[in-house]
Amino acid sequence: MARAAASVGEAQRIILGAAPVQPTLAMPLHDAIGRILAADVMAPFPLPPWTNAAMDGYAVRADDVRGASASAPVALRVVGHAPAGGAEQAMVEAGTAVRIFTGGRVPEGADGVVRQEDTDTDGVVVRVLNDRDAGANVRAAGGDLARGALALAAGTHVGPRQLALLAALGVSHPMVHRAPRVGVLSGGDEVVSLDDIDAIHRGDRLADVNGPALAALVADAGGVAESLGIARDNVDDIVARVRAAGACDAIITAGGISVGEHDHVHRAMAILGARELVSRVRVRPGGPTAFAVLPDGRPWLALPGNPVSAIVTFELFGRPMIRAMSGDSAPMPRLIAVMLEDAVKPDAVLDLYLRATLEWPSGGGVPRARLTGAQGSGILTSVARADALVVVPAGVTAVQQQFEAIVL
Repeated sequence: MARAAASVGEAQRIILGAAPVQPTLAMPLHDAIGRILAADVMAPFPLPPWTNAAMDGYAVRADDVRGASASAPVALRVVGHAPAGGAEQAMVEAGTAVRIFTGGRVPEGADGVVRQEDTDTDGVVVRVLNDRDAGANVRAAGGDLARGALALAAGTHVGPRQLALLAALGVSHPMVHRAPRVGVLSGGDEVVSLDDIDAIHRGDRLADVNGPALAALVADAGGVAESLGIARDNVDDIVARVRAAGACDAIITAGGISVGEHDHVHRAMAILGARELVSRVRVRPGGPTAFAVLPDGRPWLALPGNPVSAIVTFELFGRPMIRAMSGDSAPMPRLIAVMLEDAVKPDAVLDLYLRATLEWPSGGGVPRARLTGAQGSGILTSVARADALVVVPAGVTAVQQQFEAIVL
């Protein structure tokens, strides 16, 4: 008996529930960009590690400089010099100051740094001409993170900003999840690789779009794409190519998933003993999307062969799957509110994912979404020009209204 079509949300929950998280490894920090932390990172020492100056100037006691002005300057004896990374300084006592530079250790007794532009000096005595910095410009030890505090949680994506914090904490080899290896298989007797450019130019064959596009999407999602080539329109070729992908952690195929006489993926899944959990999704484009789990637990996401449908359904199902396998604690697409400027005709049964560009108001507020043109599943420019997918839920009646959108 045919399985009922799943909603987008149902399919996403099934796929994420079957996505095996990859093993962990300690990786050199500069290689960890784009990976997902596999363990909490606790601060091994306070950050900053010592109380330091927030600007160049003079470390002073606040009580000494209150009331200072250009007409009534306060004179202090300079008793030390504190460059960034310098040694501890003598205590600042009443009537004294220490020349200090940004990042320099604030000496004992000082509780403020007077910026240098509010002073003049002969090198022996500094005259403070303004009291605005009394008790200011000091960064306390541990003011950012105390020793033992949680710096970054497991499941956090390591981007440049997170890498900066790891470096500051001396984490040279963070524990991260291994990137999943994803086998990408496109199909169709009418499709050839870009190596056969003459046949493409003659119009005898179509260029393989799904192979390069899905490989790029896999890499963008944090996986490692491995090409499984182009399967011919017969079940034996599909079965053989999937069997040969034993080193892959997941399989993504494009094409052969509909109900025509040349669509063999469902049958190939059965031959390989895969447990098919999703047979179809109530979505446009991309309704003939399926998901199965091979006997060894590896997920198999079968996308439609139409490149527009394959790209859209990858964003809905493939990217979250790869992010979950990578250990991401929040693998789902980010949704924002948008105002759709174009009139659309909702579908009574299917959720629509419309390709659009976003215009962000200069004064803030909800961005405006405009369709990239004709939305047919054969219009590849509709995704090439898009930076968002506007979600029009099944059954809505209002048009030109606020919707949610996935930012691409």
